[in-house]
Amino acid sequence: MTVRDSFGRAISYARLSVTDRCNFRCVYCMPRKGVAPLPHSEIVTFEELLRFCCVAACLGIDRFRITGGEPLCRKGCVDFMRELKRLPHVEQVCLTTNGSFLSPHLEALATLGLDGLNVSLDTLSQARFAAISRSGLPIAGIVDSLRRAAALGIVVKINVVPMKGINDDGLVDSARFALENGFHIRFIELMPVGRARKYAGVSQRDVFDRLCRAFGRLTEVSERNFGNGPAVNYAVPGFDARIGFISALSHKFCHKCNRVRLTSSGFLKSCLHHNTGIDLKTPLRGGATDAELAEALVSAVRAKPAQHEFGSAGGGFFMSSVGG
Repeated sequence: MTVRDSFGRAISYARLSVTDRCNFRCVYCMPRKGVAPLPHSEIVTFEELLRFCCVAACLGIDRFRITGGEPLCRKGCVDFMRELKRLPHVEQVCLTTNGSFLSPHLEALATLGLDGLNVSLDTLSQARFAAISRSGLPIAGIVDSLRRAAALGIVVKINVVPMKGINDDGLVDSARFALENGFHIRFIELMPVGRARKYAGVSQRDVFDRLCRAFGRLTEVSERNFGNGPAVNYAVPGFDARIGFISALSHKFCHKCNRVRLTSSGFLKSCLHHNTGIDLKTPLRGGATDAELAEALVSAVRAKPAQHEFGSAGGGFFMSSVGG
């Protein structure tokens, strides 16, 4: 089965925020002091998430990405992913993390069959990493976890948000590090959401030109099953790994959007920048049948807007609250 929105887009991918808590305070995501976390009673339980995923998978929304906050902050997250992988009709389970808690979970993640691991790593400089993440964590530990993950057969992607005057002079170094280690890397255009509106991003064209000067001609590739997101991927001479770009502003991809987001509080968002969506926590806790949950989910999908409106006013929320 395939569920489509009112514009004919097939929705097959859901991002699940399992927590709004994070041990980092990244400058484009949260204020230095953090944000007040939701009470535990307001966070959807893993059992509720599994039920949502079971209903969604039967509708053809069968690819899931686990996000936060920092998802591995939540006790039992790996066990949840193991159960999610076992659900009927689920095709793919991936994880996005800051990498700080990866080390003790790597073997379990490989064993459960994790389909992809995305790690946010905006710089290779320890000083800049500390300034961006506002964390005292040594970057070497994250790098070691990335290498161990790849050695265990997990597909690793590094996410980098280029910012003028902050990490833009290290973008080529980040790409070289990723390519030489067999990691895919994606450069994600800074979105005017929450704290990110205080900073200036770097255009895709600028980053692309720098990479071409460093590595030679980049050739766009279209590979099935490479990812569920909107990245445009490029082959690099002499390397198997890919460089990707996700540019929601300069290269809007709303026409092929295939996703919905479930926040940690149980609100299903059909678009990151819109408040359209539906509260699913209430029916999940109120005795709704699977058919009623499916009807609510389909209703939210059909209300999905044609495109985001990042260029207009708004965006006054923190990414940690919706799953970055």
